[in-house]
Amino acid sequence: MKAFKISTIAAVLVMMATTVFAQTQTEAINAFNKGLEEAQANNYDEAIRLLEDALEMANKLGPDGADVKERVEGQIPTIYFRKAANEYKSFQQSKSLEDLETTIAAFQEAGEVANEFNSDQIAGRARGIVPQLYYQESVLYYSREEFTQADEAVQEALNLNSNYALAYYQKAKIFKKINDTDGDGIIDQGYDEMLRWYDQAITKGQATNNEEVVQKSRDAAHDELLAAGSRASGNDELDLAFDLLTRAIEYNAESSDAFYRLAEAHNKAGNPEQAVENANRALEFESGGRTDRAKIYYELGYAHQSLGNKAEACDALTNALYGSFKSPAEHIMEYELKCDSTAP
Repeated sequence: MKAFKISTIAAVLVMMATTVFAQTQTEAINAFNKGLEEAQANNYDEAIRLLEDALEMANKLGPDGADVKERVEGQIPTIYFRKAANEYKSFQQSKSLEDLETTIAAFQEAGEVANEFNSDQIAGRARGIVPQLYYQESVLYYSREEFTQADEAVQEALNLNSNYALAYYQKAKIFKKINDTDGDGIIDQGYDEMLRWYDQAITKGQATNNEEVVQKSRDAAHDELLAAGSRASGNDELDLAFDLLTRAIEYNAESSDAFYRLAEAHNKAGNPEQAVENANRALEFESGGRTDRAKIYYELGYAHQSLGNKAEACDALTNALYGSFKSPAEHIMEYELKCDSTAP
């Protein structure tokens, strides 16, 4: 009789355990399915909560919960990534720094979760996106003229991806803005450091086959040097002008403007032979009309006048009789060179 009672109790306990097991397994499956439904409805936080509940229940089931566990672990990183992508959509609509910071945090979290669950694909995608988001944050700060914050953000991008060519380009732009001390749009100091950033953008762009960044970096470096060199020439800082304008040509070997400004500076410095050489190069690359070429011919004529080449000077100045150079060219031709004609 005692044995029967023990057997009966044991049977009841087994039945209870089986019932609890079946109930837990059903709850885990239901939580998993409900989590997927919430994710489909873009309720990502609730989806994540349900999937984590399902995972906890599956772990309690041991080997019998392995199938549910595998399915849940395969979905959790994806849901975190989708949540981050949804945050990015919100940022695209608002373009606010607050939404962008939320997006960055969401993708960082997605990457961490993906690493936790050994989802290399999701981890890799998140790892690639975060530097781009920091770059966008830098661009936003730059547009607000908050250059220190812009620099910090783009540095974060480079810390995460040292091959990010566009981020180096952004560093150069920020550096220029910070070192345009009088706000006239031209860098006043630190030329070499600015160029180092552009050079890195070019090098990384070439290494990653990003020709767009390579070209825009070359163009920007050339334009900055041309502007600074032209200003130096206008201020009679001729050694600085020669240096900056010569370096501008290293970034654009067919820069008519840089060769023209070099001709102008050499005329100021009393170097007529170099002025003739640079003016001729400027004419070679100038694609504009007569008015655009007039300024170059004026410098060429002035240089030939300095060399005592009257015929060449008169010929060059005849081609300078357009736009704002017409009057000074006529004066030289009529009163200094006494050319046969002042008509173009």
